[in-house]
Amino acid sequence: MGIRYVDSVVVYNRYVNGLLETEQYFGTRFDNVRIELTQRVNQQISGMENASACVVKVPNKNLPKQYKPPKVWLKQTTEEMLATFTLDTENNFFIIAKKEELGIDIDAPVGKINSDEYSNGFMEHLKGKYGYVFSIDTADVYQLIPRFEIGGS
Repeated sequence: MGIRYVDSVVVYNRYVNGLLETEQYFGTRFDNVRIELTQRVNQQISGMENASACVVKVPNKNLPKQYKPPKVWLKQTTEEMLATFTLDTENNFFIIAKKEELGIDIDAPVGKINSDEYSNGFMEHLKGKYGYVFSIDTADVYQLIPRFEIGGS
């Protein structure tokens, strides 16, 4: 049966408006990705209890938005942030939006989200409502088989 790219995630890029001191997230949905739950294997290999629990493989063809490096992404206007995404290990996270084997098929919010509209913050809201929320702890780019790999715990 070959490698299946049939899952979906939503990546949330965090932005703190220094002037207004508000926390916002910019959500981008990625369909046709491969999600691998890897915590047990990574714990055995690394010996660390907090090893990545999930790896998302995102083919870099037909991306929903243009990628920007983290420091470049943060210097954009709101409109530019809405039209791009980044993969940063500082305060960014993702949620599994679709994975048949786990019975997950949700419409997680995309676009600009104001975190202060949620009593415990946006990330905690998603954890409580849906589960399968992961902080981004690694972000890699591969050329041989062109893809992004996002590790989360």
